[in-house]
Amino acid sequence: MEQIPHFDPQRPRVLVTGAAGLLGRHVVRELLRQDVQVRGLDLRAGAEDIEWQTGDITDPAAVARAVQGCFAVLHIAARPNIWSGDEDDILRINTLGAWNVFRACEAAGVGRVVLCSSDSVMGYTVREGAMVPPDYLPVDLAHPLRATDPYAISKVLGEDIGRAFALRGTQVIAMRTVFVAYPEMEGEIRARARDPDAYVGRQAGGPSSAGGGPLFNYIDPRDLAHAFWLALRMASPGTGALPFEAFYLAAADTLAPEPTVGRLERLLGRQVPVRDPALYRDNPHASLYDLGPARERLGFVPRHSLRHLIDAAA
Repeated sequence: MEQIPHFDPQRPRVLVTGAAGLLGRHVVRELLRQDVQVRGLDLRAGAEDIEWQTGDITDPAAVARAVQGCFAVLHIAARPNIWSGDEDDILRINTLGAWNVFRACEAAGVGRVVLCSSDSVMGYTVREGAMVPPDYLPVDLAHPLRATDPYAISKVLGEDIGRAFALRGTQVIAMRTVFVAYPEMEGEIRARARDPDAYVGRQAGGPSSAGGGPLFNYIDPRDLAHAFWLALRMASPGTGALPFEAFYLAAADTLAPEPTVGRLERLLGRQVPVRDPALYRDNPHASLYDLGPARERLGFVPRHSLRHLIDAAA
């Protein structure tokens, strides 16, 4: 195993919750490539050759069993988007699941939790919520969080739970990922690219609609899985007394047909302050989000672009 600063040889495993899901599978494969011992917790066992425990993250006893003997937990299990359940289910499962994971980790002496959060916390991702546009570009970690839909609210609450446990000593890293463009979503991405204004979702049999908010932000699952590995081996989160950090994670470009600044200004009908003009001058399709902290602190540099999908569709 590559050296991990906080690795405990008496607790050699990493627990991945939601390990059998779309993202969980990619993260497990990345950890196995890095020679990490992995335990998976999910409602069912997946195909990967790891130790599996079956259980529900809303069951405290199941979570408590799963974290035993682990030096870190990657908490991915959740209702993954606004379309994955009714409002009550999304809030209950995501928030209670985060509470159970952090509480079990503290009780078991697990030193680090990497939490799968979402860019939805910023509030400009899905029409089902009352979207509040950003104050400026690129959106950085100082930008206010304005969650309005149940999924986004659940992710804000998950981060708040993480901060509370960070105050008690647990190291916490929140991964604010954008829409994950799984191979299973490529048909939906192409369908949207053929007619972005008329696209209403699930036209090509994908597991959900093509997402990414009005600017079509996305990330390749291979890049996101690698980011979780980088968060696992990060020396120590936080720049002060609180061992908590959050990062926006996205591809270097978007899947929108127009340049990022021009598209946002057209949608809003007004100009938007741009704090890093060089970013959008050098890469007109650059992400809505400031990826600098993830690059500087995690060493995360997205390696995959999927703009060939929209070029082919167009």
